Amino acid sequence: MRKQVGEEKMRQLTPPYPADAPLVVSQEIDYDALGMKPLDQAEALRQWLGFAGPDGGSNNWVVSGQRSTTGQPLLANDPHLGIQMPSIWFEINLQCIELSPECNYQVVGASFPGAPGVIIGHNPWIAWGMTTLPADVQDLYVEKVNPENPNQVEYQGQWEDVQVIREEIKVKGQETPEVVEVRLTRHGPIMNDVVDGLSQVLALRWTALEYAPLSPSILAMDQARNWDEFRAALSMWSIAGQNFVYADVEGNIGYQSTMWVPIRAKGDGSMPVPGWSGEYEWTGYIPWEEMPYAYNPAEGYFMSANNKVVGDDYPYLLANDWDNGYRARRLTELLTAKQVFSPEDFEAMQADDLVIPAREIVPYLIGLTSGEERVRAALDRLDGWDHHCGRDSVACAIYQATLVNLLPGVFGDELGEELTDRYIGSDWAEPVLIDLLADPASPWFDDVTTLDRTETRDEVLLRAVELATVDLTARLGAKMEGWQWGKLHVAVFDHTMGGVKPLNLIFNRSTQASGCGAAVNATGFSPAAPFGVSAVPSYRQIISLADWAGSRSMHTTGQSGLPFHRHYADMITSWRDGDYHPMLWTAADVQAHVKAKLVLEP
Repeated sequence: MRKQVGEEKMRQLTPPYPADAPLVVSQEIDYDALGMKPLDQAEALRQWLGFAGPDGGSNNWVVSGQRSTTGQPLLANDPHLGIQMPSIWFEINLQCIELSPECNYQVVGASFPGAPGVIIGHNPWIAWGMTTLPADVQDLYVEKVNPENPNQVEYQGQWEDVQVIREEIKVKGQETPEVVEVRLTRHGPIMNDVVDGLSQVLALRWTALEYAPLSPSILAMDQARNWDEFRAALSMWSIAGQNFVYADVEGNIGYQSTMWVPIRAKGDGSMPVPGWSGEYEWTGYIPWEEMPYAYNPAEGYFMSANNKVVGDDYPYLLANDWDNGYRARRLTELLTAKQVFSPEDFEAMQADDLVIPAREIVPYLIGLTSGEERVRAALDRLDGWDHHCGRDSVACAIYQATLVNLLPGVFGDELGEELTDRYIGSDWAEPVLIDLLADPASPWFDDVTTLDRTETRDEVLLRAVELATVDLTARLGAKMEGWQWGKLHVAVFDHTMGGVKPLNLIFNRSTQASGCGAAVNATGFSPAAPFGVSAVPSYRQIISLADWAGSRSMHTTGQSGLPFHRHYADMITSWRDGDYHPMLWTAADVQAHVKAKLVLEP
């Protein structure tokens, strides 16, 4: 973006986290002279590291007993992850047949198939949920390679040997193995050996390459009995940073962030830095005792939705980029709208599909006038809309189709097609658009490719609505009553094998979906590839500390990965409709509901 539009406009398009959004509790390289191709490099690295999907995230919140109809804390969590088949999660009740110091597991919740323990859930004493902490734990270093020796890089005026690790990969039917040489600088592996399109030599430093395993933390968390033991378990959590909310049977609630977050001697991690100078090294990690946490707040609740965790007075850099805060704002509205909550209230909150950005964008649309009857009818639908994106909502479909055309209409002429596709799916695009709409004379509304005229804000807005009606007519027919959001916003649970026809008919499943990426019911889609669902609330959980039997959950597809099994896809409709099933807790409850049993013996 800096290369495309320059420093000033780049800063306009990538503003800091809004000052009024909720909290949870030096560029010294001449990039032009280096001849870098930032667009190609960014895309290549994003694809290689698996960061191409939009709208990942999560919600969690917990209220104290004083704010619960049960008199004890209530805790909710719904992690948002990529859509897939089989489900990412597997619901599990893990209990030792006979409890002993050697076998002390009584825990229920959700885990990843094959992972040890329960990742999200509760034991007899505590409950917890998590959302991603988007901490900046990756840095790219531009390395100067010795032209006489490709296995040396410069560091503080000296040539320094890189570590070369030879990997031999045996291939079936091939006598000689494939050989890969991994080159490691002091900053990490050289990415050019595995990522195409890099014009400069880049090394990646990433805490995931220096981490301690997570399994000790998970297993200790599963057995924790109180806040101190819970925090001790999380002190071992090294990668995949999380915001944990906590509650216990004594009535306490808490918040704890986790991850090894680097302390940089210089720079803020937002751009590649010189690897040769020694000025941008990591000097350590934020001390565990100084990672953000809180306990029993006066407000009686904690909430996180990938929003900014702490204010600017926090002494360490956690991240520069956060979720845009729309889900956090909506959850704050809901959590402050009443004093006392029931588990059923939490169900309604997890299903909430109100879209806060629409509140700020739609008023600019309904004031437009058009000579086209179809466009006027679309604007009439938006006038009086409640900003909810249910499956049956025609107004939501018109709004989303307008937004999909408006964002490229504002930014596309200057950013270019490829960069626009990525930008309009970012957390910046809607907040920046909303700020620009307040200024009808903003130069961003002018199309720089039309030199003979200057476009106005309302022209750009009206053109987006016109294109939306054309698009919706082509997709859903001429009758506006049929322009329902769910018909556009389809969740397709893709199986790896389902990418080949006709195997898609066997392995894949689909359903219409409510919500969108900005809603609490975060069924995200990319504006560059509308309107299919790309990320979903992959698991929903509501835990009652007053009565474990009152806890409930649901994940996306089913407990089986076998396409002809009755439990392969039997949860999809319940997940779509915001329904739940009980989280069976006691051994007696589990036995009373057994349908089949599989015994594994060593």
